[in-house]
Amino acid sequence: MNVASLMYHDVVDVGADDASGFPGPSAASYKLHWPEYEAQLARLSATGLRFPRVDAADAFAADACLLTFDDGGASAVAAARALDTLGMRGHFLVTGARVDSPGFCSAADLRALAAAGHVVGSHSQTHPADISRLPAAQLAAEWRDSVARLSGVLGTQVDVASIPGGFYSPAVAASAFDSGIRYLFTSEPTTRVVRRGEAWLIGRYALQRGMGPDAAAAFAQGTGIARQRQWLLWNLKKPAKRWAGPAYRWLRRRSFGGS
Repeated sequence: MNVASLMYHDVVDVGADDASGFPGPSAASYKLHWPEYEAQLARLSATGLRFPRVDAADAFAADACLLTFDDGGASAVAAARALDTLGMRGHFLVTGARVDSPGFCSAADLRALAAAGHVVGSHSQTHPADISRLPAAQLAAEWRDSVARLSGVLGTQVDVASIPGGFYSPAVAASAFDSGIRYLFTSEPTTRVVRRGEAWLIGRYALQRGMGPDAAAAFAQGTGIARQRQWLLWNLKKPAKRWAGPAYRWLRRRSFGGS
């Protein structure tokens, strides 16, 4: 089974990178400016694809594409309104401990997203630097606490999540599934959907600042070599992420001008 899924983060005004979501230049590389985002949505709409919820009966059909938004930054409600005008549904994956914090969604925002027909899910409780390295008890708490927090806000059980930082491992997935997650988005750039019992693992293609509307359409439709290029880059850096750990994160911060 296959489906194209796109991974967004925050959408910000020019010069206001830290207004929504996690601060810093590394996080900012995944934050689109509003004209970029709106142009991408218009181009995606023109493809003729559908943009449903992952829990819809035909979510994995050949003409479907799933839109996800990680972190739970304050721009989520405005980003969702842009989806609404085009009949699209989004999946807003929220860091539980950041709800009602400056720069992030409030509880009322999350209820508004759900009321508009969008999916609100978990992005872990604290967004640890590398969730795959956590001890089992701490890993379980990341999923359990975020699911409890968000389910309490929404008044309904949360069963959709994404893995923070792209640090997938079988243990991370198993812990998420144990907490009640049925649909788990990874950062693996693939259309392949893998079933794990009653749950599903779903890969995604990442949109970053500077990517044009045609790139978003290429990820969604599988045209050109956009998917293959991102797959290659992902797999080239995967060993560094896995084995270098803190050294990789330090080098990444330095490459974006951080300290």
